[in-house]
Order: sequence, then structure tokens, then C-alpha cells
Amino acid sequence: MFELWWYQSAAFMRNSAFWHAKKVIRDLKFLRDMFFHLLTKRAAREKPLIRYSELGSVVPDYARPVCFFCNYDQKDVIRKNVYHYLGELMRAGFDIVFISSNNTVSDTDLKKLSKLCIRMIVRENRGYDFYGWKIGMQAYPSYHAHSALLLANDSVLGPLFSMQHIIAKLENVAADIVAMTDSLHFHPHLQSYFLYCKKSVITSKEFIEFFSKIDVLTFKMAIVRKYEVGFSRTLGRRFKLSALYSLESILNRIHPERPKDWIDATIYLWEPLISEFKFPFLKKNLLIKRGVSIEEISQVLVGSDANYTVDMLTDYIGSP
Repeated sequence: MFELWWYQSAAFMRNSAFWHAKKVIRDLKFLRDMFFHLLTKRAAREKPLIRYSELGSVVPDYARPVCFFCNYDQKDVIRKNVYHYLGELMRAGFDIVFISSNNTVSDTDLKKLSKLCIRMIVRENRGYDFYGWKIGMQAYPSYHAHSALLLANDSVLGPLFSMQHIIAKLENVAADIVAMTDSLHFHPHLQSYFLYCKKSVITSKEFIEFFSKIDVLTFKMAIVRKYEVGFSRTLGRRFKLSALYSLESILNRIHPERPKDWIDATIYLWEPLISEFKFPFLKKNLLIKRGVSIEEISQVLVGSDANYTVDMLTDYIGSP
């Protein structure tokens, strides 16, 4: 009995030391990157160039929520999945402002996007999505006249399931800002690839001031800490925040080994999220950086009765 207790205690201490070391290394990397950012701060403050900004053929309907959708592709193409996502948003009842950070968007794509969007913007690829959303607000200041605002991006693939009733689902949540998922990394916060902000939020002084202070930051970790986490911390002082697929609800049914403040459910729990919770998205990084195969994803989608075709994955990463 004593030997078992000793073994379990030693294992716990080794595990705790490992995660503590990871936290120290993470924080040191952040300080290093922030130092280099401050050295180049003057150049970073230059506003990104707006290459294109035109109205789409869709007429705004202020009774509908508007979605600011940020897009970026290294090869300067608009992928099948992006059109699928935009089409699902439109059918669900959203007006769409499309904000691309591609170097260029072809005339063919602009014509196709026009049929889905109330406005299309092509901007210089600087400042990440929070600055993209800021540009959207500047180019389309009537956003606050809409019933709500969805901040979204193409860092996820999907929707894997129908979003026909998503607006009603979001509005029925007893919170002012509703995300798909949340995280405890750094500080409890809503993940920013899908943030639904209700009318009371987008017309508030806090929301307007937060985005007025968005600056061009040059590395992703600063964006996460200052803007993704900062958004929840700043707006959470007045407004109630909630996630449709909260980490707490997921961990009530699934018990991974790593500490919960180191869990990104969309990465480490993607399979049960889709198969058990019918989560409608798949993170691109699973294919790009995590090496999850198309075959594995296809099996999960088929087993979950998802209405999503795998050809949209091969279009993004190329045939295996």
C-alpha cells in the first residue's frame, strides 16, 4: 500500500514539475518576443494598407446579425471550405463582411464573394484578426445597427453540421457574449475564432473603446494574451460570458491527463468533441501541425453523421 502511494505521489510530482517547467519556458518566450516587438514598435504602429473595399450585392438587413469574417491563405486563394462556411452563415441568417489578408483576391472570387457578402475588404496581412475586425468596424460602421455581431475567422474547417438554428441557440444562452469554446490557458477566456456579441455589447462604451485601442502586434502570443484574453477580461467586467461547448462541461465527461489550464479542447479533444458533442468545427492546425490524417478525420465525420465532404479538406492541404 505504501509503495503504491509513494509511486503515485512521485508520478504526480514529476508531472507537476513538467507542467511548471513548460509554464516558465512559455513565459520566457513571451518576454523575449515582447522585447523584440518593443524594439520595432514604431514600424508596427503603421496601419495596414487597405487594398480593396467595396460593397457586395447583398443588401444589409439590420434585423439580422452581421458577421465580420477574417480570411487568410498563403497561396492567395479562397478555398472551398471558406465558401462553404460563408454559405452556411448566410443560410443561418447572417449578413457578412468579408475581410481578407491575402495579397490579392481574384476578380472571379470577388464576384463569387459579392453574392454572399454586404462588403468585401482586402487588407495588408498585418495585425492578425483583431486588427482585421477593427478595420471591418471602420469600413462598415453600421455594424452596431444590426441585431448582433459575430466575429469569426477561417482558422477552423466546417461547419461540420447544420447551423440553421445557430442564431436562436446563441440568443437563447443567458449571456451577452457567446463563443463556441473557452480556455483556461493564461486566464479564463473565450476563444476568438467564433465570438457572438449581442446588441447590448456592440453598442457599449467598453466594446467600442476596446477595439479603438487595438494596435498592430507582430507575434501571435501577444495577440492571444493582450487581445483574445484581454477581450474576455475587459468585457467580462460588465457582461456575462459563456461558451456553447465549455471546457467544464467537456471535462465532466472526458478526463485527459494534462492539467485543464493546458487543454485546448479543439486540439487535444477534437475527436470526442465531434463524435460525442457534435461540435461543428475542426481546427486547421490539426492537419497542418498535428499531422492528423484525412482518413482519421473522415472516419470520425462518417461515424458522427456530419454533413461535410472530405474533398474540402483535400482542397486545403492537398491530396494525401
